[in-house]
Amino acid sequence: MKRYFLLIVVIISVHITLAAQQRTHMPYSVYGLGDLVPKGFARNMAMGRTGIAISSNYYLNNLNPAAYHSIDSVSFFFDFGMNGNFVKYRTNQNGSQRGNDMNISNLAIGFSITPHWSAGIGINPYSSIGYKIQTTNTIEGSPDEQFNAEITGNGGLNQFYWNNSYELFDHLSLGVNFNYLFGSVQSIETVDAPSLSNDIIINESSFLNRLYADFGLQAWFPLNKNLNLSLGAVFGNTHNIKIRDRITISEEDGSVSQDEITRRGTFEFPLYAGAGLSVVYKNSLTLAADYVYHDWSSTPSGAPNYKYRSNNMFRFGAEVIPGRYSKLGYFGLVAYRAGVYYEESYLEVKNKLIPEYGVTAGVGLPFLQNRTSINISYNYGIKGTLESNLVKENYHSVMVTLTMHDWWFLKRKID
Repeated sequence: MKRYFLLIVVIISVHITLAAQQRTHMPYSVYGLGDLVPKGFARNMAMGRTGIAISSNYYLNNLNPAAYHSIDSVSFFFDFGMNGNFVKYRTNQNGSQRGNDMNISNLAIGFSITPHWSAGIGINPYSSIGYKIQTTNTIEGSPDEQFNAEITGNGGLNQFYWNNSYELFDHLSLGVNFNYLFGSVQSIETVDAPSLSNDIIINESSFLNRLYADFGLQAWFPLNKNLNLSLGAVFGNTHNIKIRDRITISEEDGSVSQDEITRRGTFEFPLYAGAGLSVVYKNSLTLAADYVYHDWSSTPSGAPNYKYRSNNMFRFGAEVIPGRYSKLGYFGLVAYRAGVYYEESYLEVKNKLIPEYGVTAGVGLPFLQNRTSINISYNYGIKGTLESNLVKENYHSVMVTLTMHDWWFLKRKID
């Protein structure tokens, strides 16, 4: 436990360091809640982001709270992951540019509470914001005088969750996930003009938080001695997220002319539902497919240049573990993974859809002594469009997670 505590301290320190790095290369994060971060660990990401119908006694899976039923009564898992993104942006007007960043992708533990009740606790980013816009405009009423404005955005939402899985009968698991969503969206505009003695800084922030629950289930059926079928489903109802808007107007010398709360209200979070299917052959080959729907259409944007829209997500993945150590050596124990996905955005910008699609691959490298493993996933994707002077992104994403396993309630014997 001391080792785990020390590791958590190191992780939090790294997280603070990474969070302090300002990202300015995410153009679509200027809209709405920012860029939504895909949920899941490296195994899920390498298998096309699937996982609604997948469970395992070797890996954690936070895509379905019912998936934790496979954790046995003496196992404890600790999962820590980091993600790096390398993106090329293109427009019809300004050519291309590149950006990259590195962030903590997840921090989670999983364990069994009773023979039928297992749980997982963790934190992961829900959305991310990072952009910089520079413009030059004419001052109204003074056509000969111009001012420069630089707008930077940062922040995002995080999700702290407590997954619970309860196994009923021999082939059904019900799950409930308690979530606390929190974070802020910040836009800072700096105005510089010859007639101003100091730059004017306009800071607009929105703070959001909400405690809510969503649900899941998994059912599994042995079709024969070598073939198993699993079905999964997830559901979350609509929620009103608390939101508080604040504006601060100040000058570069530190004097403040306005600082007030402009709105206290709610932001409508969408209903969502998903279904998944997985087939396992001889504990060696796993095929998975997921479909997820979010009903964002009833959420007002309050802006003329974009609106929220309902979106569909289609995901497919596979995993192969070739054979036993005695026959193929260590590489026979390695898990080889691949997948594809197509996802619609929750935003419609300038009356244009923002599609996203890509391919994934990865490996799971096990330790021989226990169920600890290092999991690596790679994702190449395309997002956006060049129509209506919008931005098209080609990105490479690499996620590395360390899944550490330990035994609970086992006494060591000393010879």
